[in-house]
Amino acid sequence: MKKYLLPACIAIFESLYLSGQNLQLHYDFGEDRQFFTSTLEMFKPDSLGSTFWFVDFDFNSPDKPRGISTAYWEMSRDFYIPGIKRINGLEELGFHVEYNDGVQIEKPDSGEITGYNLNSTWLAGLSYPVKLGNVVIGTMLLYKYPRGANSADFQFTAVWFQPLFNDRIIVTGFLDVWSQDKLYEDGKEIVFQTEPQFWYAFHKNLFVGSEIEVSRNFPFGPNDWKFQPTLAVKWEF
Repeated sequence: MKKYLLPACIAIFESLYLSGQNLQLHYDFGEDRQFFTSTLEMFKPDSLGSTFWFVDFDFNSPDKPRGISTAYWEMSRDFYIPGIKRINGLEELGFHVEYNDGVQIEKPDSGEITGYNLNSTWLAGLSYPVKLGNVVIGTMLLYKYPRGANSADFQFTAVWFQPLFNDRIIVTGFLDVWSQDKLYEDGKEIVFQTEPQFWYAFHKNLFVGSEIEVSRNFPFGPNDWKFQPTLAVKWEF
């Protein structure tokens, strides 16, 4: 599980009065994966907007026991646009800015440890909450500029969070569609990635669930559709 583009404008979370941190531990059952990933998340709304960040660590080093092989970090900030009328307790329009970065660590047959950057990326654009019945979907249309890219790209993001059955079941996740440079030839390609999560609350702080990553052309195409499930626990604090 690598949430390279997990969206960070979560106006929907504020609409549900959520604020805080959580720690997740996933075991990835995807093809050629079979390793643990930890995720630490923080979301905090305030009078000007909201701040969100998360850090992922993949435990897939070649050493036994397995140590950290990948570290990935995203941080974003949403600002309410002054003068925009509130509808159903939600700001109609906001300004979103985001930064993504990370490092991959490898140990080739030579035994020497090497590492490389996971392509630092800046994103900026507009966020807009869409209400569909009882569900609020946070949407974003963003200008995206990865380090070293031939030209700028775009990204569309949708985020959802829906409690069910008196908050016993939580359905959450995101969908991203973005453009990126092709790896071995000129031109752009379109990438699709979504990571729905399903949680059952054993306690107000303790959840057990699963995440299913569905992607195409991720991280770089061309490739077929990939379906990579996890089994996970989460502690909210």
